[in-house]
Amino acid sequence: MSFTSLQFIFAFLPLSFIGFALVQRFLGAKMGINFLALASLVFYGMWGAPLLLILLTSMAFNFTIGNTLPSLSADRSKQKNLFTVAVIVNLVMLGYLKYTNFFVDVANQAGGMSFAHFDIVAPIGVSFFTFVQIGYLIDAYNGQLVRHDFARFIVFAAFFPCVTAGPLVMQREMMEQLAEPKQNALDLRRIMIGVTMFGMGLFKKILMADSIAPFADAVFNGAHEGMTYNWATAWIGALSYMLQLYFDFSGYSDMAIGIGTIFGIKLPLNFDSPFKATNISDFWRRWHMTMTRFFTAYVYSGLAMNGMRKAMSARASRFGRYFLCAALPSFFTFLCAGVWHGAGWNYIVYGAMHGTAIAVFLGWREMGKFTLAPPVAWALTMLTVVCGLVMFRAADLHSAFGLLGHMFGIGGNAANVKTITIDAAQAMSLIVIFSAVTLLLPNTQQILHHEWPVVDSKPADIALDAGLVSWRPSFSTAIITAFIFTVGITSIGASSGFVYYKF
Repeated sequence: MSFTSLQFIFAFLPLSFIGFALVQRFLGAKMGINFLALASLVFYGMWGAPLLLILLTSMAFNFTIGNTLPSLSADRSKQKNLFTVAVIVNLVMLGYLKYTNFFVDVANQAGGMSFAHFDIVAPIGVSFFTFVQIGYLIDAYNGQLVRHDFARFIVFAAFFPCVTAGPLVMQREMMEQLAEPKQNALDLRRIMIGVTMFGMGLFKKILMADSIAPFADAVFNGAHEGMTYNWATAWIGALSYMLQLYFDFSGYSDMAIGIGTIFGIKLPLNFDSPFKATNISDFWRRWHMTMTRFFTAYVYSGLAMNGMRKAMSARASRFGRYFLCAALPSFFTFLCAGVWHGAGWNYIVYGAMHGTAIAVFLGWREMGKFTLAPPVAWALTMLTVVCGLVMFRAADLHSAFGLLGHMFGIGGNAANVKTITIDAAQAMSLIVIFSAVTLLLPNTQQILHHEWPVVDSKPADIALDAGLVSWRPSFSTAIITAFIFTVGITSIGASSGFVYYKF
């Protein structure tokens, strides 16, 4: 059941909120949390009972291990062994569900075998809920757990706005909210804020992402099928997908944060105008921010610290320190992030591309000789991003490199095959309009900066960016929100699935 389905908007969400509000009002905050946990399991169960069973098994295992680890603090060796085994179990489960058939393909190609694919259906959002729980185990191992019971753990690990595609939440930021006495469930101001965010996310998804998606699909699918196309078509496909993915996932994140706000739970920010970034490091601080935060905290930091120790013991040169403390950790971290997204060589290459770009940027900054003019730095950053997303979206390496080659005028076409046909004028119009939206208009959190609906700290200068469009409770705001909702709902089509559901 997708956020953009009518059954979710008009049935599941309002009924869940009414039930939550009534239970909390008459049975207390603890029972309200229990109801929210049950609603989250029902939501996920609608994708299929076997998938719910996998989620429940994962949560039961990690909850048990997480609550056992602190009790072993006196025996650090035993605690470390249990923690290591638990993380391996999570990764093996994720690997089996998501990567088994990829390894079958690799074995077939490398050894000339003909092994058949296994009949495996990876649960929706398996990468998200698995990594959220690995983060929980790390916090348990480090003695940083906030007191909780299994119902609170379910809400943390499987809260229905987040379980399918994030944002990736940290244990502490969720458990601390769930441990506090709940605020009034019927706080109308808070509900209005949540509904506004949900409506803006719905608008992004339906009116923007879905309207430009057909151009991206036509080009990428045509390239995979061996159809002919020119450099202009290749660029239209690449830019269309870049904007589709942004409005799709940014819209989803807004909707998830809005739903959390309706229930009185603040979720972390996931997007912060990433196309305004003027270097690749800044881009990743703005794009899929919770994923970047996760890999920085749990992968990069450890590698960088280890590299620093090695550099110090070896009395490494300036380049050696840069390589061990920055370049190598960055490359490996983004390689892991690429693999996390999916089973395919294109995801591995995508991660390697961004890992290399980050390493080059850090090296350039380390040299400190001169900086690029902001327009040049922005153009290079966006060029890196769009080339990476071609690799990310393409069905395989062959079509990815074919598209990249055509984009830079070095691709050839097969003879006697169909040509990719798109309405180039309409596509370019949408690309220009949507690009202007991302670059010139304030984002969701800037519009709502007076209320600040996310758990992250509020930047001191954010009020300077929103201007006259800052959200305030008023009759005109209600009319605008109702209009956005009406346009979004009446535009819902049959193909409104979120791109990130498959990750």
